[in-house]
Amino acid sequence: MSTTKDESPILRYDPKTFGYSVIADAPEVSQNHKSGRVYFSEEVMEREIEEIFMKEWLLVGRAEEVEKAGDYFTHDVGDEPVVVTREKSGNVQAFANVCRHRGVKVAWGEGSTKYFSCPYHGWVYDTSGNLVDAQYLEKSKNFDKKNCSLPRIRTELWEGFIFINFDEEADPLMHSLEAWDFPKTYEPYQMGRLKLANKFTMEIPSNWKFLNENLTDIYHIAVLHAATFGPAQPLEGYRYKTFDGGYHGRFTGGTLVPEGKSLFGPIPWLPEELHSGGFSSHLPPNVAWFPRFDYVSIGTNWPTGPDTSVSITYQLFPEEHFSQPDFKEKAQQYVDFYKAFMDEDTDMIQALQKGMKSRFYKPGPVSPFEAGVMGTIKHAVDDLGHE
Repeated sequence: MSTTKDESPILRYDPKTFGYSVIADAPEVSQNHKSGRVYFSEEVMEREIEEIFMKEWLLVGRAEEVEKAGDYFTHDVGDEPVVVTREKSGNVQAFANVCRHRGVKVAWGEGSTKYFSCPYHGWVYDTSGNLVDAQYLEKSKNFDKKNCSLPRIRTELWEGFIFINFDEEADPLMHSLEAWDFPKTYEPYQMGRLKLANKFTMEIPSNWKFLNENLTDIYHIAVLHAATFGPAQPLEGYRYKTFDGGYHGRFTGGTLVPEGKSLFGPIPWLPEELHSGGFSSHLPPNVAWFPRFDYVSIGTNWPTGPDTSVSITYQLFPEEHFSQPDFKEKAQQYVDFYKAFMDEDTDMIQALQKGMKSRFYKPGPVSPFEAGVMGTIKHAVDDLGHE
């Protein structure tokens, strides 16, 4: 998107090296270490929150997390606290998790409730965000509960995934998904029929963009992950389809467990031609997709500071597997293996983060296996404004 009249573009995109660089006349940006500063600059991160996370569709969870009326979970996007719940009507809806009195959160963690209650002054809201009780203010002539509902945040579902958007003027979710060919690419997986088995969070000591770039970087798999999933995911088996913002990479090989050997077999309804390997994709601004022939893994990457982030992983399996007596034990192996290779990634990402502060850092040449990285970076730069 373009910048406002009073602001200079903050980033430049170099198509030869797919590198970010901070433009010299950008406001409040130091001239030192310009090439890597976008990965540790407070000013850049604040701009990213406003121009990317406050304007794009964000995947925040699964419908199974709010299966029944009153079920809820909370999530923070930058400094914006959110609560997602299922209303009595059955509708899944996100609200600003901010009391209309003094701004205290009305929900923490996850659970099930009939009402959200502010612990500071006792204001009470129903699961549709309506204020139902405000102690000692009911008789005030100028007080109207209808004017004090929790702000609703745009909420849409696709294949069981919950998306929110803080921008009331944004295009519908399907506009973006169809433009990036996600419904067509992943139609065979019927992800709405899959169920959430595992959800876990990892704190990563790096800028959130490095998580995106790492999880779209195929080039490092054979080297860094030689002891985990690398042998089951050969580079020569990849076929790419790029789009403005990321890519879809199809490969043949194993799944994300030791030796790549599935513990469940192919997803029952998956066509036979997809009974090997799977895909890796990037959905802007912060979602890594890892569908495999036996399950689907999704990772969302969130900034918590200029050089810190959180990754939330969702692992989905066919519902019929859940009745197996050893399902939990088998599914846990997928968690353990995922964390094992993410530990490998985390060491390198932390090293990347440190390298960005070197005065000698300059973006280098690219490999064809970094097509996804290039698209991911360019999309972020386009959102922030560039020359």
